[in-house]
Amino acid sequence: MKTLYGKKEKGVSPVIATILMVAITVVLASAVYLMVSGYIGTGPKGPTAMSFTYTVNPNNDVITVASGNISISDAQPMTITITYNGSTASDILKSLPAGLKDISSDFTGLSGLSVKIYAAHANTFEAGDTITLSTTSNQPVPPGTSITIVYNGNTILSHTF
Repeated sequence: MKTLYGKKEKGVSPVIATILMVAITVVLASAVYLMVSGYIGTGPKGPTAMSFTYTVNPNNDVITVASGNISISDAQPMTITITYNGSTASDILKSLPAGLKDISSDFTGLSGLSVKIYAAHANTFEAGDTITLSTTSNQPVPPGTSITIVYNGNTILSHTF
């Protein structure tokens, strides 16, 4: 019978061990990232940059978008608030058809006021689009009438005639 003396048992080679440790570290780091990334939300959006021009005509007041644009949807509505003759009313636009839309009936409580909005493209309010305010007798709105437009929690227009 032969006895084996001096037989050494060896483990995994150092190169293979290093590769396995790096691989395990990458897998664990990826798993932690995937778990934590669900808890990290996006930051708040910055204010929307838009500019407007104001024109007083013999029959109406016209607010024209000079630059900038916004997309209107259920998730990102545009709120228009108007104060006229001491009364205030708001309309929340969750969609906007292309073309001219008379939204006067949406401002209940502001009798005698006509409000029309023109959008060149559906569901966007962009350069060239207008909001026209007038009295029902086709006159510009009286001094003190104000309009405020809020989008994404930011006031993009606040104007008093």
